Amino acid sequence: MKPAFIYKINLLGILLIGLFFMPPGAQAFQKQGRDQGVVILLNAANKKAGFSARKPVRFKISIENNFTTDQEGTLVYTVKNNTGETILRNSLDVRVNARKKIASSFEVPLDAEGQYTLNANIELNDHAEVITREFSYSGPPRKANDRRNIPNPYDQNWSRDNINESDASTKEALVAESDKEVAAEEPQGEEEEHEEGEIITKVKPYNANGLFFNGKNIRYSVTLINKYKIKQEGTFKLIVKTEEGKPVGETAVNIKMRKKGIKKFMVKLPEITNAGVYNIDAALNVSTYDDTTKHAFGYRINQIATPYHLPPDFDEFWKTTRNELAGIDPQYRIIPDESKSTYFHTVYRVEFQSLGNVPVFGWLSIPKPRGKYPVLIGFGGYKIELNPLYFDDFISFTVNVRGIDKKVKEMINPENREQLLVNIENKEDYIYRGIYMDCVRAVELIYAHADMGMDLKRVIAFGGSQGASLSLVAAAMMPDKINTVVANNPIFFDWVRHVEITESNPDVQFPIRDLRRFRDKNPDMTIDRMVHTLQYFEVQNFMPAVACPVLYAVSLLDEFVPPGTALAAYNKMSPETIAKSEIYVFPKLGHEVPRSHDAFVSKWFLEKVVKKRKFVKNEFGNQ
Repeated sequence: MKPAFIYKINLLGILLIGLFFMPPGAQAFQKQGRDQGVVILLNAANKKAGFSARKPVRFKISIENNFTTDQEGTLVYTVKNNTGETILRNSLDVRVNARKKIASSFEVPLDAEGQYTLNANIELNDHAEVITREFSYSGPPRKANDRRNIPNPYDQNWSRDNINESDASTKEALVAESDKEVAAEEPQGEEEEHEEGEIITKVKPYNANGLFFNGKNIRYSVTLINKYKIKQEGTFKLIVKTEEGKPVGETAVNIKMRKKGIKKFMVKLPEITNAGVYNIDAALNVSTYDDTTKHAFGYRINQIATPYHLPPDFDEFWKTTRNELAGIDPQYRIIPDESKSTYFHTVYRVEFQSLGNVPVFGWLSIPKPRGKYPVLIGFGGYKIELNPLYFDDFISFTVNVRGIDKKVKEMINPENREQLLVNIENKEDYIYRGIYMDCVRAVELIYAHADMGMDLKRVIAFGGSQGASLSLVAAAMMPDKINTVVANNPIFFDWVRHVEITESNPDVQFPIRDLRRFRDKNPDMTIDRMVHTLQYFEVQNFMPAVACPVLYAVSLLDEFVPPGTALAAYNKMSPETIAKSEIYVFPKLGHEVPRSHDAFVSKWFLEKVVKKRKFVKNEFGNQ
C-alpha cells in the first residue's frame, strides 16, 4: 500500500483515523539527547552498502546512553525502492541501561535487485532521531532455504502498537544485556530486606504480529523482573491451548533469580500442526509470587477454514427480504440542523422508513465548498449512537439503525429485551433482519441524492465491532455500490463455533451469556433453536459476496468474538477480493485496535478514493 496524503478523521466510539505523527516533544528530545550524550550510529555492515546473495542486507547499530536513566523505546524502519514505494516495514525493541552502550545488528529481508533507501525512526524515553541510509542489492535471489526471513504476505502488521512494552513483541530486540540475568539498580536509602514487591513478566512472540508459519519454530522471548529483595526459585511455563481450551502442550523452564534481578530467555513452544488461533497461559510459580498472564498467536492463518452453517433457503430468504424493502416508500427527509452545522459544514438530520415501516435516522455532514466528495458511511457498534462527523474532504453519513432511537426501541422492543434477543423466536421478525435492511436503505439514500455532492464512484463503508460487520454485510448485499470497506474487530461470524468455544473459555462470553440467560427464563427457547435463527445472519455467510477491497483488523485476545472465526471469515472471501485486501493482526489486544492502526486506515482511505478519482479524471480527459 503506497502512502499518499493523510487526512485526520475521527469517528466517535468506533474508529479513529489519524496521522502517524512524531510524538509531541520528539524534536525537543532529539536536541536534548544530542546535547547530553545519546549517540546513535547506524551503518550498513558492508562499507560500500552493496549486498548480494552471498552478503545478505545487514545494518549495524550502536547506541550510547549517557543519561543517568535507562532508555527504552523502539526502532522502526521502512525500506523504499528507487520509485519511492514502501516495500517493507519492521521494528525492533530497544533498551539501553543508564551509562551503557549497546552494539547489535539486524538483517533486512530483501532478495530482489535494486537501489533502496532505509529510513530508521528511533524513539527512546528522552531521545528521538531519524536516520536515512541508501544501499543496493544485486545478484540472483537466494536459495529457498535462505528465505526464512522474507515476510509472508499475511505478515502485514507493522503497527506501532506491536513495538512497545504494552503490546505484542518484535521480531528482534536490542538489549543492553540479553540471554543472561542482570541485577536491577538498588534504590538509595535503607529498606527492609523482605520488602513486598512483585515480579513483572514480559512475554513477547518472536514474530512481532504473533503470526507463525513454521509450526516447529514458534518462539517467545521472556523477561522476568524481580522487584523483591529476596532470591526467587521456581518454574515458568507456557501452556498452549486451542480456542476451545483443549491442551496442546507446554514448555517449562526452571527459574533462579537473584534479588532485584532480571532474567531473560527464549522459550520454544511444542510443535503446532493445525492452522488456527492458539491461546497461551504464561504461568510463573516462584518462591514468593504466582501469576498467570494471557497471550495468543496465530498459526497459518491463511489456512484457517471452518464450515458454513448456511440454511438451505438462505438466498431466497434475503431475496424476499430485499423485495419487501423495495416495496416500502423510503420517505427520505433531509433536514438542516443549524445547531450541529459549523462554519465549514452543513449538517442534516436524515430520516427514512426502512423494513416494516420502522423509522431510522442518521447524520449527513457535507463540506460547504462546492464540489463532489467521496462518501464515508459509518455504522455504529452494538447499541452505540453516532453523532455527526466533520471532514474537510469527505461527505460523512453516520447511520443509527433501529433500536438506537428511544421511541423506536419502545415500538419494536416493548418487552425491553437485550437487542440481540428481540424476536429471536422467528427469523422473519428478528431484529437483525431489519437492521441489515437499515444499512441497505442508508446506501440507497446516498445514491438517491447524488445532487448533494456525492461522488458515487467513491463510497466507503466503515465501522468497528458491530459496525464493521454491518459494513461487510452492506458491501456483500450491494457489491456495485460500495467501493471499499474498513472493518475493525467485526463480530457475529459463526454462532455454532462461538457457542462451542464459550463452553470452556470463560474469557469469551459475550454475547453467548445473553442466549443462556434467555434460555433459562424461556425453557422452550433452546440454544440450538436460537442458533438456527442466528445462522441466517452470520456474517461469514455473506463474505463470499464481498467484491471490494477490505481493510480488516483482528485482535487475538478479543473477548467478544473468537478470533479464529474472524480469520476464517476473511478467508471465505474470494481469492480476487483477498488479493486486493489487507489484514492486520494484533496479538495482545482485546476488542480494540491500537491508535497506530489509524495511520493505515488513513492511507487506505486515501489510496482507495484519491487514486480511484485520478483514474476517473484520466479516463474522461479532465485532468
